[in-house]
Amino acid sequence: MSARLEKIENSEAYLEIEVDAATLEEGMEKAYRKVVKQVAIPGFRKGKVPRGFLEAHFGKEILFEDTLEFVVPEAYERALQELEVDPIAQPEFDIDIEKLEPGSAFPFKVRVAVKPEVVLGQLEGLEIKIPKFSTSEDDVHARLDDLRSRYAQLVEKIEAPAEIGDTVVIDFVGTTDGVPFPGGASEGYQLELGSDTFIPGFESQLVGLKAGESKAVEVKFPDNYHADDLKGKEAVFQTTVIKVETKVKRELDDEFAQEISDFDTIGELIDDIRLNLVKAMDMRRDEATKNEAVNKIAEVSQVDIAPAVAEMQLDTILSQLEQRLGTQGISLEQYFQMTKSNVDEFREDMRPQAIQQAKTNFVLEKIIEEKGIDLTDAEIDHEIGVIAQQMGVELEQARQNLEGLMERITYNIRIDKAVQYLVDHAVISVIEPEAGEGEPADEAAAIPSEFADA
Repeated sequence: MSARLEKIENSEAYLEIEVDAATLEEGMEKAYRKVVKQVAIPGFRKGKVPRGFLEAHFGKEILFEDTLEFVVPEAYERALQELEVDPIAQPEFDIDIEKLEPGSAFPFKVRVAVKPEVVLGQLEGLEIKIPKFSTSEDDVHARLDDLRSRYAQLVEKIEAPAEIGDTVVIDFVGTTDGVPFPGGASEGYQLELGSDTFIPGFESQLVGLKAGESKAVEVKFPDNYHADDLKGKEAVFQTTVIKVETKVKRELDDEFAQEISDFDTIGELIDDIRLNLVKAMDMRRDEATKNEAVNKIAEVSQVDIAPAVAEMQLDTILSQLEQRLGTQGISLEQYFQMTKSNVDEFREDMRPQAIQQAKTNFVLEKIIEEKGIDLTDAEIDHEIGVIAQQMGVELEQARQNLEGLMERITYNIRIDKAVQYLVDHAVISVIEPEAGEGEPADEAAAIPSEFADA
């Protein structure tokens, strides 16, 4: 076998490989031993057809495809070692089977992505601008109001009519064309008006009714309704309101604090809310600073991203999306149906982000190399300790569980240290929000907000 590195261009290596005639013959012999077990020729027992007779009967081409499966991968691996090429993505083979001629050498070409050359920008003194993150007593009051609403008590309305936000207990019987349909009737059904959990238009028609009153509620099933026999059909629900309940927010007193928390007084609960809001704001500020530092260094650095690397990054993004959706019981197929898209459109839309992510990874790896960023045992133990706490196990148990993941864990710690190096040596300025602007919203990358992790 001979191999030649034709060129390296745009983070891709182009290899010319030639399998010698003797190696090709060995591959054809292996192919024959495989194929002969799969064919039947009258006069011969299965697996006992001589190779010459097999080739004469079917043509030598019957062995070509299997021959290449035996010789090409091995020749490729040997070429990588010989030429000292370290691929970072799956190769793309340029193979012309018509050039395969028994007794002669067989040439083929390979294009494979390799680690790109990274030209870093200036690491120290990056100018980073981040929005102002702050919290106020209004945020504390909003959090308290949210808690009061979350733990609100339902109080029955005796004579007052139902309003949006109230909960009604109803009996109903639904019909289409005057005929009841399966699943269209219920007694004692509890429904919060305004929750949009029932058929569109149903809840609003109950507004104004009092307990004991009835109404024929007319609706139309959506065209995408899950039951095929009801899609787009008009229906009438004879509905009786049994009870109307309204939410009454809780009073902010010590009893409320003791019920929903481990604190004895409402003052302690408020102090804890205030402290947690400050911590959350600090975390958002730190995250924004790190993100901006990474974006800035990627912007001023030069990296060529090979198409194969972009495809690998797209595979990762798609896999992460599938995992996140899976935690909410949503499949990729359902997601694409909901978003009226498909996997090809998704990959094309996400391609710029995939390229940017790949570029960022290479830049941070280069910083680790250039700055000699390494880890101490204490740093590794600390990370394992954090994971152990999350897993709810002892440190040594976590260490055993993570044994096969340590390379990835230590890689991530180094990446974090590289990012922190940029932040520690950056020039950071805070941008005051313009009038009318609020706090910056958290972004959900690669997944619509209605499916984002809670």
